[in-house]
Amino acid sequence: MSSTETPPARRRPTWPQLPAPVRAAVEERLGERVTRWTSHDGGYSAGLASVLETASGDRVFVKAVDSGNDFTQHLYREEARRVALLPDGVPTPAFRWSATLDVVAGDPWQVLAFDAGEGRSPRVPWDVDELGAVVELASRIGACEVPVGALPEAADELPQGRWEELAARTHPGLDTFDPWVAKNLDRLAGLASGAADAVRGPGLVHGDLRGDNALVDHRAGRATAVAVDWPNAARGAAYVNVVGMLPAVVLEGGPAPEGVLAAHPLPPGTDDEAVTAFLALETGYFLSSSLRPPPPGIPHVRAFQRAQGEVCVAWLRRRLGE
Repeated sequence: MSSTETPPARRRPTWPQLPAPVRAAVEERLGERVTRWTSHDGGYSAGLASVLETASGDRVFVKAVDSGNDFTQHLYREEARRVALLPDGVPTPAFRWSATLDVVAGDPWQVLAFDAGEGRSPRVPWDVDELGAVVELASRIGACEVPVGALPEAADELPQGRWEELAARTHPGLDTFDPWVAKNLDRLAGLASGAADAVRGPGLVHGDLRGDNALVDHRAGRATAVAVDWPNAARGAAYVNVVGMLPAVVLEGGPAPEGVLAAHPLPPGTDDEAVTAFLALETGYFLSSSLRPPPPGIPHVRAFQRAQGEVCVAWLRRRLGE
């Protein structure tokens, strides 16, 4: 997949496709019957992701996945833990509840429920106003201060050793990337080694902010946005939210990273070398991950990681003047 292509759309299970005991258990938690539903098919995790409307008109966003998707269940449990710890004022729909529904023999389901956020996923290719709203959202998230110990430190959760993994040819395929990568493995590993210090800070890091993890709303006369999907929420440097989303922006028909940053500068005081270190680490993560077998239930994610990695390589080369 080239860096100009978007990954194939995926389809999630819909509300009627859930086992009847699971639907009944969810309705019991909601306190009334579900009368309408709308599936949200974006994203890369498995499982139901739908806005459910009840008989009284209450609208609830519900995520649910069966035990056959261990990885996604882990993400849901982690999201339930971390979203409950977010500081006040974070632009995100309110978390309602989570539950493990042991109502199907041998198949416990993990379920999360949130207020249904207003708005929709951003248009693809990106609309300039909606892109501005999501970049502003990324900056607003980073400006939320997180007390020490309230959430994991982003520096402690970085994927370390990925350039070394590529150098060791742990997963064949290094020669399928830009030849510049293989020629500069040691140098890139050295740049990435500074990423832990580079991402330290007091702000909130979403950890996976992209268009499919944001909702844009035009009711205020201009585009505004809120973030969803928080299993990777952490404490760190404010710039990480913006830099981390830009490779996906390119794949979704948006401007090159430099163009976005020219229109929407990173937070004051952001260190250029810190951004380069984080970008080097992100590049190694995407490239090495793309060569691994796909996680169960998420077959498309490796192609998306490769495409993001290709964008990162080009961006990193430009930052290094090469």
